[in-house]
Amino acid sequence: MHAETAPAPRRRSPLIPLFIGFALALPFLGLFRIHPDGAFDLLALILAFTGGIYLGAALQGESRGKLIVESVFGAVMVVLGLLSLTWTPLWMALGFVLHGVWDLVHHTGGVRHGVRRWFPPFCAAWDWAIAAMVVFFS
Repeated sequence: MHAETAPAPRRRSPLIPLFIGFALALPFLGLFRIHPDGAFDLLALILAFTGGIYLGAALQGESRGKLIVESVFGAVMVVLGLLSLTWTPLWMALGFVLHGVWDLVHHTGGVRHGVRRWFPPFCAAWDWAIAAMVVFFS
């Protein structure tokens, strides 16, 4: 007799989170049209806040190496947010592009993380859509 085994969990396509991330970035098109300064300020704050989240998540980690890597990346996001407000919004675009790449590094297992599997592709799509808008409206 053969013992029954549970079916393997179904892997879901990252296309749905990618689409949703892109769709949730679209309202910023309207914000850029009606209040561009407010859009740039809000996005700089979001970028810096994202950097702070990485630091907080790293503090819960078990390794010193992860703490250093995540903290450095988080600090880079904060600095790019600040530079975007004081120099040019193109720093912000760079920050969102880098964050999208960082999301994909997390998604592919390059860095261990504690977020749901759908979140990195969702976030990368949002990041890159926002970066494109920042470049367009700069």
